[in-house]
Amino acid sequence: MKLTLDHTQRLNLHALLGAQRADVGSIRAIWSIQDRIALDGNEEKGIELKREIVGGQERVVWNPARSLPAKEFEVTDAELARIKGALQMWESYQADADRRWLQPLIEVLFANDHRSQ
Repeated sequence: MKLTLDHTQRLNLHALLGAQRADVGSIRAIWSIQDRIALDGNEEKGIELKREIVGGQERVVWNPARSLPAKEFEVTDAELARIKGALQMWESYQADADRRWLQPLIEVLFANDHRSQ
């Protein structure tokens, strides 16, 4: 499947996947996905991305007035299942704050689930 992600989706998915608890094999699979969707140095500069340590945890912030073109990624069925699982398991979404990046992903990834209800 081809998945088109903007920089906000890429950054949030990267963080969400990184928060997963898993066995070593699964962690390696997660790292593989993270490595592919990560922003490169030029993209980070383009949105003025900065890393901060807050409460011992790294978080990223960027200039919301800057944006990058969406980028297409080919994902395997196994990677797709891992991404969907991470989205379903996460319990810290904020309905308003996360809607802009999350809703388009949910509509694409869970389209068939929604139609069968």
